Amino acid sequence: MNYTNFYSKWARFALFNFVLLATLGVLLRYKIVFRLPFVEQKHLLHAHSHFAFAGWVSLALYIAIIYVLQPSEKKLRQFEWILVAQQMSSFGMLFTFPFTGYDTGSIAFSTASIFVSYAFTWLAIKEMLQQNINVIVRKFLITGLLCNVVSSAGTFILAYLMATRNLQQDLYFGSVYFYLHFQYNGWFLFTIVGIFFAALQQLITPANSKDLNRFFYCLLLALIPAWFLSLMWMRIPGWMYYLAVTAAVIQLPALGYLLQFVYRNRYAINSRLKPVVKWFWIIAGTAFALKILMQGLSAIPQLNTYAFGLRSIVIGFLHLVLLCFVSVFIVGWFFQEKLILLNKRAATTAAWIFVSGVLFNEVLLMLQGVRAMQSQPFAIANYFLLAAACIILTGLLLLLIKQKTSKAKA
Repeated sequence: MNYTNFYSKWARFALFNFVLLATLGVLLRYKIVFRLPFVEQKHLLHAHSHFAFAGWVSLALYIAIIYVLQPSEKKLRQFEWILVAQQMSSFGMLFTFPFTGYDTGSIAFSTASIFVSYAFTWLAIKEMLQQNINVIVRKFLITGLLCNVVSSAGTFILAYLMATRNLQQDLYFGSVYFYLHFQYNGWFLFTIVGIFFAALQQLITPANSKDLNRFFYCLLLALIPAWFLSLMWMRIPGWMYYLAVTAAVIQLPALGYLLQFVYRNRYAINSRLKPVVKWFWIIAGTAFALKILMQGLSAIPQLNTYAFGLRSIVIGFLHLVLLCFVSVFIVGWFFQEKLILLNKRAATTAAWIFVSGVLFNEVLLMLQGVRAMQSQPFAIANYFLLAAACIILTGLLLLLIKQKTSKAKA
């Protein structure tokens, strides 16, 4: 098996899925501004969110983890079957949710995706423990994989509530936020950090390991109690509130340890990264820092009411993490490892079009959130958000087209 072709092939599949996801984003934004009677907004939104998690982010992270592991040809074939199953379940959700919403078919495909994640976690952790992988990298990747498994509990609880028609608000939103928390702050965060350190593992010296271990344990200690931050709009017990505040505080020194590692090794990191990748990861790192700071501020009860009571604030935060941090980092990683090629000026231009659309989108969402906090209408933002979605789609589509005319380098 040609290993380079394997990874580049699957990276392009992931990029293709990202293009489809961006297309759904354009349709959602178009539906808000103009009439589109044959599209059910709620169903399309479910398709968008499920495909974002399964068809884009999880698939891309699976590919990255396999790349870090560099398994034997026999194991690689096993992993490929899992990737195929992930694609099938993702496309099943893509073609059922828009037409039926939560129904037998869409639920079956989303459940299949969960069991695929179990299979991948088992195989990846087994392979990780058999290989001589950097200890720091292994800690982050295993934690991320386990968080992906844990997050599924929220999905199953939600399914039970819907099946029994017990849609009590606190239980319903508690399960939703449980799933989102362990995806965003567990699976996505720990895995991306692990992949980042794997790309720079030559810099993980004994001196650096001390700070990176502290960074890991701060994030790990904050992981479970940080879920309570998203529940503070409920009437939660006092002990939950204090744990939530503690989690918010613990994450601040965690950010400091990471920044210290990056600053101490800034020249070595700069020399290892392609110019485009450097800027992509600066954007992703800034988004990560903003995420930590915003979670810290959400520990203040008055601000927490705004954060989880205003839909525009919630959407802005979710896109900050999913687009600015997670997606920009992943695309940059694909560039760094030459799985997505930038060997033509048009491809580089496409990459910058994509990232400019992402930044434009986030600025608009944040402005919309601020105006909502002030109870001031900002209807024109929807037109600009549609434009931002079109810019993102244009950049990704051009980038994908340019891959068709390029040959992967060994």
